[in-house]
Amino acid sequence: MPTDAYQQIDQARGGVWTPMHLVLVRRLMRAVREADLESIVVNASYPDVTHAALAAEGLSPTIGIGNIANAVPGIRLAAAHLLGCELKAVDVQFFAQHYVSYRMPSTGSTDGAPYHLTIYRNGQEVKPQELRHEEIFANVAGRFRRVKGLAGQSVTASSATAILRAFADHLERVVHAPGPLGLVGGYPVRIAPTGISIELPQGLSLDDAVEINSQCQKYDGIEAVESDGTVRFTGESAGILRELLGYDCEAMALDECEKRAEELAAKYAEYCGRLQSGATRAA
Repeated sequence: MPTDAYQQIDQARGGVWTPMHLVLVRRLMRAVREADLESIVVNASYPDVTHAALAAEGLSPTIGIGNIANAVPGIRLAAAHLLGCELKAVDVQFFAQHYVSYRMPSTGSTDGAPYHLTIYRNGQEVKPQELRHEEIFANVAGRFRRVKGLAGQSVTASSATAILRAFADHLERVVHAPGPLGLVGGYPVRIAPTGISIELPQGLSLDDAVEINSQCQKYDGIEAVESDGTVRFTGESAGILRELLGYDCEAMALDECEKRAEELAAKYAEYCGRLQSGATRAA
């Protein structure tokens, strides 16, 4: 896609592609339920939103991978560098939706999207006035910038491995993951043989953490995931796809996801075809 066309459609952000992400994982979770399996399901398909939507049908996977987990290694590296200590001395508790975990490592900023970050050195909390988050994020996008493309997938693979090994080996471990317990956004999660729970820092309630992620997801083009599983898109993001693709969808009920995914795929293919045709004529 030409750079200017990509930049235009990218303004719609990631949430507008939710229909694509929902179809396969919803089919899988329906099969798991129909087979009456008590399986642990680990999902990579936009867990920040799909898990909360599927929770309305009792179909939410156990936990997600990637997204927030991919941002944590860079944050730890940057914090250790700025504090002048070894990496093993630094721990992180990070709460943020996909938008922040995707944009911040590229731009060095959350662009105003809300999040909650606590840094620990040797188990003691490092106060924000001692280590500014802006400095950390600038280093994540600079000195410790993540490799993109196929080579960068090792970061996602390592976050998946940490979660899968904890479940497979019946370990107790704190990880970062999107969509645990059918919640929107990403959280620090304690995995234990008895189940999973959200690991909260002092002074932050679960309701507060969920609200941070609910507000953060608006930057990703998601206005809300409603209690019946309907995914409502922001007016701006829906408007961009309406203008560029002729795809008109301000809200999507769960049972519409397959039809919407097919429509969106077709509209996108038509759009790319028009771009290609225009490029050919120009040449």
